Amino acid sequence: MDEHPNLSLSTAFRLSGYRLDANGRSTWTTYEVPLAPTAPRAALSARQVGTSWGLAWNQNSPKPYNMNEMHKTNQMGLVWVMSGHLETTVESGEMRRRGAGEGNFVHGACLHHSTMRSTVPTTTLSLNLTNEVTPGYEFK
Repeated sequence: MDEHPNLSLSTAFRLSGYRLDANGRSTWTTYEVPLAPTAPRAALSARQVGTSWGLAWNQNSPKPYNMNEMHKTNQMGLVWVMSGHLETTVESGEMRRRGAGEGNFVHGACLHHSTMRSTVPTTTLSLNLTNEVTPGYEFK
């Protein structure tokens, strides 16, 4: 017998990320990655195609250098924080801070700036999903 009968399994993983608004500027949004049940209390997304991945280790600075530098990645991908904290600001001016175990979707055409702000070095795992910007990219 199920000990938690009122709980239901999620059908999507909600992932923060950025997109282009109606004026072509980067802004934060939420993407949904569809999930399929794999066990009574587990779900998994479809296999996502990736082109490359890498780990980055960043020594943090008490002084945020290049605060106004914004860049594009020109590819779609995921950035996951493994240790420390990562602050990302988009063109709308909104900044979001993520810690270990949190990630976001990177839209390759969106200008953004990341700052490592932590008392410990920030380590990130990056997974590039495409080699170029893909308009209307959707998770399978």
